[in-house]
Amino acid sequence: MPAYFWLRSQSTPLTLDIVSAMDDEEARLFLAEMRWGKGRQICPDCGVVDQHHTIRTRKQWRCKHCGRTFSVTTGTPFADHKIGYRKLLMAIFSFAINQKGLAALTLRRIIGGQYRTSFTLLQKIREALMLSVSTEKLSGVIEIDGGHFSGKKRKGRKKKKATPADKTQVPDKYSQHRTKTRASAFPFHPNRRIVIVMREMLGEKGKGAGRTVTAICRSENGADIESLVQSWVRKSSTIRSDELPAYGNLKLMGYLHDVVNHSEEFSTDEGINQNQAESFFSRMRRSCIGIYHRITPKYMLDYSCEMAWREDYRKADTQEQVKSLLRRVCSSGISIDWVNYCRGNKRKAELLFQASTS
Repeated sequence: MPAYFWLRSQSTPLTLDIVSAMDDEEARLFLAEMRWGKGRQICPDCGVVDQHHTIRTRKQWRCKHCGRTFSVTTGTPFADHKIGYRKLLMAIFSFAINQKGLAALTLRRIIGGQYRTSFTLLQKIREALMLSVSTEKLSGVIEIDGGHFSGKKRKGRKKKKATPADKTQVPDKYSQHRTKTRASAFPFHPNRRIVIVMREMLGEKGKGAGRTVTAICRSENGADIESLVQSWVRKSSTIRSDELPAYGNLKLMGYLHDVVNHSEEFSTDEGINQNQAESFFSRMRRSCIGIYHRITPKYMLDYSCEMAWREDYRKADTQEQVKSLLRRVCSSGISIDWVNYCRGNKRKAELLFQASTS
């Protein structure tokens, strides 16, 4: 039996023991090496790559060319941080190794301090993952699907007694002769949103997905679906979806369209399925139920991008995951919604995908 991919040998494994044993200076140099490479720094002002002057008393560097003073967190969401580099590295490491997400209360137990410090730190990482998504279009075989999240109605105080007819009747969402829309199975709630996921399959069969893109919509309608596909998928690509009518015009738009009817089968005899899209929703639902318990529409895109990153790098070793996470965070620039969060700077509106009217 082949070994699970996490159990395969690693040349230089990065473990919690190694990270926790670092002092503040070692953690700073480790973060600098992960961000810029060994023995070099990149000035955030002039962009020159060099081994700049070290200011040890301030734990910073001074550029040899423009004289700018900068640190390893300059120009990143962690700029002007008040926690030490060791705690910052512990937070990044803990975020990377938790497969289904990391709660702020859990991070507070790891690095100490106040709850809002851990909460803001995690939200900065999620925002960075959202802002650093590549704009390159997907190509090849793409699986697309929508999942309902948030806005679940509470159960009543008293249970409704089931009648004999209810026990023998097949629920609408499992019936093979559904004539209503999916909204019948999911009652309206003002906080309910649809997470649309598009996953690009790797070339070799059985290797899974290589890249994941997510979007948030109010409903799984044809206008949003068609606009999303035009924005993110190259022409002549093969799109795999379920039998929802919202995907019906994809063939007319220049795409190859394969359909699997989920009311009859999970996979066709030809092997057409949505297993990778369902795998993404499986991870995100488990994070909602077991880790976060509640995701509001305002920040749902941040959490979906976090789960997309976890799915894309789930087979990478720990050091590669930390390096990828740090690279994405450092390339996103200063945080927009979480700088001075404790002083009232908050996101004003939710980030929804709007269908193009052109």
